[in-house]
Formats: sequence, structure tokens, C-alpha cells
Amino acid sequence: MLELTEPIKSWVLSTAKQLKGHALRIFMAQTVQALGEGGQRRAERELGWNRGTIRKGMHELESGMACVDAYAVRGRKRSEEHLPP
Repeated sequence: MLELTEPIKSWVLSTAKQLKGHALRIFMAQTVQALGEGGQRRAERELGWNRGTIRKGMHELESGMACVDAYAVRGRKRSEEHLPP
């Protein structure tokens, strides 16, 4: 079980800020595993991480498959939506 001292917290949070998408979720899942029993709740409370994101990362880590974020699929909004008359 990993103890979250202030230097470790700041290192974990600064590393997490540099990652995005799948890489971030895998990092979160590995960190939670290192925290041991109750790691998801502890990470949520002490690091401010979303437990839904942590669970998604745990699933990706266990299955070995990345969940696709699909930002490009959302597309551009019609001009009528962002420029009302």
C-alpha cells in the first residue's frame, strides 16, 4: 500500500496533467492499484480524480483494449446553433 505524502501527491498530479485520454486513464488505474484496498475512493478524495474515469481506466488496464474517445465524431455545430439571429 502506497502512502500519499505531499511530495508524492504533487508528483502524481503533475504527471497526470501531462497525460490525456487513454494514457491518463491507464496511469490513474495503475496509481489506484498501487494504493491498494480502497484506492479508488482514496484517489477521489485526496487527488480529486473522478471515480468513473478511474473505473474506465481499470477496465482498459484489465482488458488491454483502449476505449476510443471519439472527439472527432462529434463534428462541428451548425452556424445557427452558435450564431443565433
